[in-house]
Amino acid sequence: MKTKRVINYMTIIVCCFFAACSQDPSTTVNHIGEVSGVVNFDSDLPDIQDFEVRAYSYVSGQWHNSKPVNTRKVSSDGSFSMKIPKGDYIFTLFHTRQNGPEFYYQFQNQFPCKTYELQLQDHVSRAVYANKYFYCEPEALSVPENGTLPDINFDIQNTSVIMGHISHSNGEPFTLVTINAYACKEQQDGSLFDTLGRYETSLSAKTRPDTKGNYTICCLPEGDYIVKAEADQSEYIALYYKNVYFRDQSTVLTLSAGNYRGINFTISKGSTIAGKIQSEDSPNEPVSNIMVSAISTSTNYVTGNTVPSDANGNYTIYGLPNMHYILYANADNTKYLSCYYNSKYSSGTADAFEIANTTTLIKNFDLQKKGQLVASIVEKQTGTYIKNYQIDVKLYRSSDLSYVMTVKSKNGMIMADLEEGTYKAEVITDGTPYASIFYSNENSLEKADDIPIYNGKINDTVKIKLQRGGSIRGRVIGQDCDNLSQDEYLHKFTVIAYPKSNPLRTYHAVTNIYGEYEINGLPEGDDYIVRVQADNSSYISEYFKQSYFQDDATLIEVEYDEVFSNVHFDLECGRQIYGNITDDNDNEPIPDVKITATNLDSNTIYSATTDKNGSYLITGIPSGYEYSISSAYEYALHADASDTSYVSESSINTIQFQQTQNEIEINFSLKKSPRIYGILTCPSRHQFDYSLENITPGIYDLILYDEQHEEISRFDDFELEPNHEMEKNFDL
Repeated sequence: MKTKRVINYMTIIVCCFFAACSQDPSTTVNHIGEVSGVVNFDSDLPDIQDFEVRAYSYVSGQWHNSKPVNTRKVSSDGSFSMKIPKGDYIFTLFHTRQNGPEFYYQFQNQFPCKTYELQLQDHVSRAVYANKYFYCEPEALSVPENGTLPDINFDIQNTSVIMGHISHSNGEPFTLVTINAYACKEQQDGSLFDTLGRYETSLSAKTRPDTKGNYTICCLPEGDYIVKAEADQSEYIALYYKNVYFRDQSTVLTLSAGNYRGINFTISKGSTIAGKIQSEDSPNEPVSNIMVSAISTSTNYVTGNTVPSDANGNYTIYGLPNMHYILYANADNTKYLSCYYNSKYSSGTADAFEIANTTTLIKNFDLQKKGQLVASIVEKQTGTYIKNYQIDVKLYRSSDLSYVMTVKSKNGMIMADLEEGTYKAEVITDGTPYASIFYSNENSLEKADDIPIYNGKINDTVKIKLQRGGSIRGRVIGQDCDNLSQDEYLHKFTVIAYPKSNPLRTYHAVTNIYGEYEINGLPEGDDYIVRVQADNSSYISEYFKQSYFQDDATLIEVEYDEVFSNVHFDLECGRQIYGNITDDNDNEPIPDVKITATNLDSNTIYSATTDKNGSYLITGIPSGYEYSISSAYEYALHADASDTSYVSESSINTIQFQQTQNEIEINFSLKKSPRIYGILTCPSRHQFDYSLENITPGIYDLILYDEQHEEISRFDDFELEPNHEMEKNFDL
């Protein structure tokens, strides 16, 4: 039960992050009401007047504004009263001296917001088909105009207390310390959850010791906590309960109602590591903004803070406990190599050293510069720099062809800082008259030349020589199809060219109003395929010469700086499939249904989407009779209604055009998808209407889970059929 409640803490974050920016309400004397109540507290509470009642303006769907509209301190007898404008509010009780915890009205010793998940699961596979989330908030109370809202009472009896003593290593009281207690939860792997961020004041408390070093944190709701003691001065070591240095090693403190726990801390000064970061090539050249970390060799955790080197290259890490360390300088996004102390480049080979006293250890870093690639981009024939165009060079590791970076050319040059190794380069010239290549003059990345890079050295021997690419030029015309619209007479077609040996590297152009096109910048090759993409037109997409399949296409040989002309296309009119999609019940049209016709011979898919009238038209479909050797095609038609509230459906029979048949009408009458709807009622009596729609017919289970994914309620083994609606309500 305790674990369940602790995990509920995290739900506050889910809810609180919806908090809106605060807005000051009107402070006019008109429409002012009065709120009053009593705080019931334990008699041994140090001072009830350290609490204040807060009124937050309620924002529907966002919980509450982050800034209170009004606050009022609690009197010594536990009573309070405040004036407040008419409106809806969330009320809390907040401990100001400890900066928490915060209790929400009607949620004392509980959590103000709980998350529930409703899952629709397939009964057999247990796969989650749909889900909904609900956030049960505290109930917003309405302050009436010029009226009163009495009995806003809080009960903070039987809360928990942490107390203890803070001392120096010599036993003297230590007062310059802050003790934090904040809620946490354990993950399945046993490591602790991160702190709760900007809203942790609702879930945590902090205090300072008195002159004798004694401290008390009171009024904590039951649950699991991390406790941390941190001195004001960074020279001292921060400690977690039980006197450990790392949060992930701290002992979780479990508090129950009315529980008193004593935790003492002995704070001692730690050691300091300082040094200077400088360039190995130029020892007097400081390197700034290098992030330096001290890493415990026994735990692999970073100790203390990761600090940046300053403008003079200096860094200092304070408050380090006595143990063995390795030191790491992170130089990412600079021209230097990240490394461990003493120029080691892996944690396994890093030099470990021991801190055994409070003296300052000096550890300087001499950072080695990465290798640098400086490459020129020139015309192959003339050797002149190509400055008029920006060209991209993609770099890959030779070992596994993994992508590293893309560098843009500038004035015919590229520069890149790289770690030692060998690389391959792909030169992308799209939008220029030059042909793309893999360095040097290869047609695949695997065959490209290796470019060696050595740390601290410049490789300026790479010269990328580009040639003006070949061109494919032609014209696209079409037959005079029946019912051809004026727009289709002026249709701009996309013409695509690619080497058959490398079909992923495509080049394209768009026809002008005269049907003319020209594809430029093509690398040399003898296996180019050219295709007209005639989608969304009355024409059939076609390969050169008059082929409808890639394997039957006529291959074209492209030479550098040469034009292959007369690659013309005379497109044939395709057939059409059209129809209407209507509701099975009332014959109303259904828009936004995708209709696909799949060629069962080539697996090519042609498609269209129904308009507001439920009509669709698929054009440019080959029948098979266009070929010199006729072969009538069969098509499977499918109405995909997944983006609507209807059930998808396929045609019973395949479709085949007769030789003289130009169009076929196929209509669909679709049934409504099943729907589950209902009301979820929160403990605060807030209600949520929900609806799970567009469900595929089948057998399902409907299950409600809490934050711990523990089952709250379920409906089992029910069947959902088309046109079926089912009501399922949940009362928490």
